[in-house]
Amino acid sequence: MKVECQYYVFHDESFALSWIDAETATRIAEYFAKNGFETVGVNELVKVVNQGIRNPAINMTIVFCHDVIPDKLMDNPHSPTQNSLFRRFLNAGHTIIWMGDEPGWYVGIGREKKPLPQPQSIQNLTGLTKPTRLDEKLVLVEPTVEGLLFNIKPWKGMRPRPTVGRNGFTMIPLAVSKEGVHGYIWTHHIKRISGLIRLYDLHLTSEVFTADMLKCVLNLALKRTIWDELTSLCEKFDLLRQEVEDKLTKKLDLIIQEVKKWKNESQAQARKRGSSI
Repeated sequence: MKVECQYYVFHDESFALSWIDAETATRIAEYFAKNGFETVGVNELVKVVNQGIRNPAINMTIVFCHDVIPDKLMDNPHSPTQNSLFRRFLNAGHTIIWMGDEPGWYVGIGREKKPLPQPQSIQNLTGLTKPTRLDEKLVLVEPTVEGLLFNIKPWKGMRPRPTVGRNGFTMIPLAVSKEGVHGYIWTHHIKRISGLIRLYDLHLTSEVFTADMLKCVLNLALKRTIWDELTSLCEKFDLLRQEVEDKLTKKLDLIIQEVKKWKNESQAQARKRGSSI
């Protein structure tokens, strides 16, 4: 049975940002809009999330261009609980792709962002514990085998965390440093790629955020691995090979017919010369 999939990108020019700058947020939104994702602002986002909670059978994916959670996705914007829309959407088996600052660190009210009480806010909104450190030191982050499947390239990140599942969630590491995990799938439903997908834990400016990064996020949003691309290339090669073989076969048939015709004509001329001697 084919599962219905819906794809959205959350971008609102009047909403807060943290580590992702405005130019990069717009670039992300435009890229995903060109790839068929529906762009939603804060109010539309709330409707989409509520729809996802009511319909867990639909496979919904939202790419966040903002690294701040809107207050309208929390039951209490001063101290959110697990009953927040953000957490319930993840628990229902849907996907949020998150980049930049730590998910659940800030609440956004319009253009303003406010820090939330920790570690309980991160735990209640995502099921995660807070990162192992909160300074600005960058470390080399490299893809795991799972990360390579989505064509993830190395980056320098700032928010390592341990590989630990908790509260019914499982962590699938996508990119790690010597200090811990920086990119991961944090999922409640291990049989499908869904949940909180975390990438690129650094300040994302136009100079830092590359086209390869955008493509990698798209691969994860569509659950498309390099094996899918290889399979597609193989299918195209087979079609091309068949086309070439068909054309060669037709050419060879024509050449054989011409050779037979030439042979028959030569034999006929030889018999004619022999009878005239």
